[in-house]
Amino acid sequence: MIFSQRTLDETRLKFNFMLTCCGDMKRKELMLYMQQAAETESKDVFWAVKWLYANSPLSDWANYAFSIFLNCAKHGIFLYNNSELLAGISEELFLNYVLHIRINEEELCDCRRFFYDCLIDRVEGLSAREAILEVNYWNAENVTYQSTDSRTISPINAYRSAYGRCGEESAFSVNVFRAIGIPARQVYIPRWAHCDDNHAWVEVYCEGTWHFLGACEPEELLDRGWFTNAASRAMVIHSRCFGRTTEKEIISKSGMVTYLNNLKLYAESKRIIVTVKTEKGEPAVNARVTFGILNYSEFFPAAVIMADENGEACLSCGLGSLNIHAQRDGCFAERLIFVPDTDRVELVLKQFPIIFECWEDFIYKAPCDHMLHGIKPTDEQRLIGAKKLAKANEKRCCRVKSMVDLKRLRSIVSTYGYRREIFELLLQSRENAACLMDFLEDISYSAKQKEGAILTISEKDRRDIDPEILREALSTSLQYEKNYGDLFYKYIVCPQCWNEPLSENRRFILEYFSDSEKSEFQAKPDRIWEYIEMNIAFIPSLEYEQIVTLPAGALSIKSASPLSKKILFVSICRALGIPARINPMDQAAEYLSEKGFIQVRTGKLRDCTIIFCRQSEESWQYETDFSLSIIEDGNYRNLDLSHLNWNGNRLSVMVNSGLYRVITDNRLPNGNIYASRYQFQLSDGEKIELKLHKYSADITQMLSSYELDDFKIYNQNDQYIWASELTDGGKHILVWLEVGKEPTEHLLNELIDRKLAFQNMDAELVFLLSDRRDLENEKLCNVLSALPGIKVYFDGSKPNVELLARRLYVDPEKLPLIIITNGRLNAVYAYSGYCVNSSDMLLRICKSVS
Repeated sequence: MIFSQRTLDETRLKFNFMLTCCGDMKRKELMLYMQQAAETESKDVFWAVKWLYANSPLSDWANYAFSIFLNCAKHGIFLYNNSELLAGISEELFLNYVLHIRINEEELCDCRRFFYDCLIDRVEGLSAREAILEVNYWNAENVTYQSTDSRTISPINAYRSAYGRCGEESAFSVNVFRAIGIPARQVYIPRWAHCDDNHAWVEVYCEGTWHFLGACEPEELLDRGWFTNAASRAMVIHSRCFGRTTEKEIISKSGMVTYLNNLKLYAESKRIIVTVKTEKGEPAVNARVTFGILNYSEFFPAAVIMADENGEACLSCGLGSLNIHAQRDGCFAERLIFVPDTDRVELVLKQFPIIFECWEDFIYKAPCDHMLHGIKPTDEQRLIGAKKLAKANEKRCCRVKSMVDLKRLRSIVSTYGYRREIFELLLQSRENAACLMDFLEDISYSAKQKEGAILTISEKDRRDIDPEILREALSTSLQYEKNYGDLFYKYIVCPQCWNEPLSENRRFILEYFSDSEKSEFQAKPDRIWEYIEMNIAFIPSLEYEQIVTLPAGALSIKSASPLSKKILFVSICRALGIPARINPMDQAAEYLSEKGFIQVRTGKLRDCTIIFCRQSEESWQYETDFSLSIIEDGNYRNLDLSHLNWNGNRLSVMVNSGLYRVITDNRLPNGNIYASRYQFQLSDGEKIELKLHKYSADITQMLSSYELDDFKIYNQNDQYIWASELTDGGKHILVWLEVGKEPTEHLLNELIDRKLAFQNMDAELVFLLSDRRDLENEKLCNVLSALPGIKVYFDGSKPNVELLARRLYVDPEKLPLIIITNGRLNAVYAYSGYCVNSSDMLLRICKSVS
C-alpha cells in the first residue's frame, strides 16, 4: 500500500462527505463504479481513484466520465511502481503533482498513457534534469504558441491542434511531465504589472527543488525563459494545488484549490498587512480583501484573501502599486498603495466611500527591473538549442500539413455547394477536420443547416467539437426554424451559451423534465430560472470558481456555480425552442420576448444609457484605453464593451441603474500608468454623456534604463561588430526595419518629412536590415539619400530581435523595433510597431535624454 494512513483517513472522510453533496443520480452511478473498481483493480488504484475524486471539484464529478479518473489513477500507480524518476519522492509531491488529473481550468481528458508511450523510449536512461529538457523539445515538436480565446482546451486537443495560448501550452506541458513521472505544476501571473497581459509557464521538481521553464519553449538550461526579466517585475505569481499541502507560502484557499505564492523564486517581495474594520472600529472578520493590479484599464483581482479573526489579510507581493479593496455586507473601502512605502494598510468599511462625478488622476507604478536569475547559455549551448528548436519546428509543421485531407475537403465543398468560408474554417480545424467533414457529408440535414450550425461555433470549438453535439443541436431545434429567422442559429441551434466546453445536453434536458414542466417553461421562460434557483444548489467550498458545471452535470448533481446556472438556463431555453443568451457585456442570462431580450433575474430591459464621447482626433480602444465597471454588493465588476463600435465620436451603451466607475489608462514605456477614474450613479431610465479624459505624462516619465545583453551585427563587408562597441558613447537610435511592410513604410515617410530635424539631432541613427536585398527598396534608398548620416548594419537574427524586445517589454512580433540608447548597452526607450507621429516622439525623447 503506497498511501499513508493519514491520507487514507482523509480521503475516506472527504470522499464520503462529497458523496452526500453530489445528488442521488451521480451518487448511485459513482458508487456502482467504485464497487466495480474495488473488485477489479488493486488497492492502490482503488484508493488513487478515491483520492482523485476527493480532491477534485464537484463540477469535475459532474462533467467527466469515471473512466478518465480511473485511467489517470492506474497510470499514476504504474509510474510510482516503475519509474526511476519517482524514486524517493514524497507522498505529497506524488499526489499533488504527478497523480492529480487537474492542472488549472483546462478541459479534462484521458491523455497520460498516450503521452507516456510517445516519450518513454526518448527519456530512457536520462537523469531527471536531462529528461525535463528533452521532453520540452518534444513539447515544442507538437505544440506552439498562438493566441486564442479564453476557454482552455484539453491537453490532448492542444496536441491535436498543434497550438495554444500560454495557458494551454502550460497545461499540456504539465500533463506531459506528469505522464512520465516528473512532478510539475503550472505557474501563473494573473496580470503583469508593467504591460497589459498575463502569462503562464511550468515549474518542475528536480534534484530536491522547484525549477522553471517556458512551456513548449525549450532551452538547454533550466531556470531560463523569455519571461525571466518580466517575472522580476511581477506583483503576484501563484500556482494551484488541489490536494493537502504543507507549503508555507500560501496566498489563500478558495473552495477546492489552494493558491500558493511562487513570487520569491522570481522577484523581490515584501509582506503587506491589511487591517479591515467596521465603522464602529471592530475587526471586519471575513471581509473579502482584493489585491488589484491595474491592467487593461481595470483593477484586476490578482489575489483575494478573507480577513481573519483580527480583520487582517496578509500578502507577500512585488514592489509596485496595488489597489487594496475590502468588502463585507455591501460596505466597502479601497486604497491605492505603493508597496515599497507601505507596511500596513487600514481600511474602514463604509456604504458609500467614493467621490462622485469628477475625474481623479492617479499614478500606478510597476516594479523596477531586478532579475534574480541571470543564468545564460554558452555560445555552444545557444547553437545546439537553436538547431534542436529548428528541427522541432520543422517536425511540427510537417505534422500540421498532414492533418487535413485537402482533396476530400475540396470535393465536399464542391459537391454540396458550401461557401468558400467553410473550406477555410475546416482547414483551421486541424485534426478535427476529418470529423467535421463526416458531419458535412451527413445527408440527414441540408447543406444550409449544417453550414449554419458550424458557423455558430468559434475557431477553437471547431478544433475539438464532437459533431454529435451539432447533430443533437439540429435534430432538437429544426421544428423551430421558421419561427425566428436570423436568430434561429445564433440563439437556438448554437450549442455554446458562454465560453464553456461543448457537450451534448439537449436530449438529456428534454428527457429530464416532464411534458407539463416543458410546456410551462415554454409559456413562461422565467419559470425555468425559478426552477433552477429552487432546485440547483451551490457549494463554494467544494468547487473551483474557474470551472463551470455543464448543463447535464448540473441537473445530475443538483449543484452549479452562479455562471453555471446561467448556462443551464440558456441551455434549457434553447432545448425548448426559446431564443436565449448570456449577454456578453454583463453576463446576464436573457430570453427573447416581444420587447427584446429580457434579463431573467430582473424581468426587465436595460433602460439607462451611457454615451462616451471623444475628440475627433482621439482613438479610444476598450480595455487598452478605458474600462467600465459596476459596483455590486460592494465589489467592482468589470463590463465587456469590446463588441460595441463607436458611431463617429460617440459610443452608446445600454445598462441597468446602479453605481459605475470608468478608468482610463495611459501606459508609459517604463510600465507605469498615468490613470484617471470617474464614478457616477444612474437611476432608472437616466442617460449620461461622459467625455473621456486621459492623464498625460511628461516626456521624461517615458524614459527607462535597461542594461542589454551584448549581441553581434554585421556591416556591409560582412564583418561583425558588437552592439557594445556601436553604442559606446553618445546617443543612438537603433531601428530594426521590416522593409516593404506598411509599418516600416510609414516610419520611413515620416523620417523624410522631418529630415532637417533628424539631420540636426544629437543622436546617431542606425538601421538594422534583415537582408542585403532590402537596400534595393526605393523608399529606403530615398531615406538613406535624404539622411546620409544613417549607419546601416545587418541583423537577420530573429532571436536577437525577440530577446531585445522581450528585455525591453515591447511586442517582439511587431516591427519596426526602435531602441534609444544613451551609452554602452544602456537602453532608455523602446517601441515596437508604428503609431502616427513616431518620428516626433523620437525627436522629443532624444532631446530629453542627457
